Amino acid sequence: MTQADSHRRPRSGGRPTHREAARRLDRVLDIGQRRFLANGYSETSLDAIARASGVAKKTLYHHFGGKAGFFAAILEALRRSWIAELQDIVLQPVGPRLVLEAVAQHLLEVGTRSQMIALHRLLVAESHRFPELVQKHYDRCAPRGMEPLQDYLGAATLNGTLRLDDVALATEQFTHLVLSGVRMRLLLGLARRPGPAERQRIARHAVDLFLNGCVAPHRSKPIAHRDHAAPSPGL
Repeated sequence: MTQADSHRRPRSGGRPTHREAARRLDRVLDIGQRRFLANGYSETSLDAIARASGVAKKTLYHHFGGKAGFFAAILEALRRSWIAELQDIVLQPVGPRLVLEAVAQHLLEVGTRSQMIALHRLLVAESHRFPELVQKHYDRCAPRGMEPLQDYLGAATLNGTLRLDDVALATEQFTHLVLSGVRMRLLLGLARRPGPAERQRIARHAVDLFLNGCVAPHRSKPIAHRDHAAPSPGL
């Protein structure tokens, strides 16, 4: 057998290549994510994940330091994927309305997936028992997950395309305007996931509110306030 033939033979032992190691890590994180979302944080053990993944538990401790570190790695992997997709959207050479509509549809498409609703439910459920875990997620992952949009809005404000006094606050408000109502109904089991056409309608309406506000530009009269103490007609 020649030296070239030996290089072409698949590995039968020894250290895995970087590609093999990365593939194994992705598989372990995927298995761990499914376990956490199905059983919750407190009911999921590294022992079970190690057995399901076919790796030694000490390997998980070596890479992640423990269950909290392993869960943080899952959230970080999701964040990196999310940021890469969002970055592609905000770099499109189109106007703000089309960019924001694309961002809004992305928020709705990803944020209403069953696994994302399960993750949100897990974080809410575990916030009292493991406050440091949830705090770390919102300190390190959540704000940075919307960085591409915040950078876009900041650049649009600097060049005069948009007028925003607080870009970070505007980013947060846009995100909640698009997603929070829909996600809350899904969390409570009050609705089904909206389909593509409905997500597009929600996205367009949210962008209209964000860019134009609620008051017509030609309106000069003050808006009359309803007397909440008075009974409604017919009641």
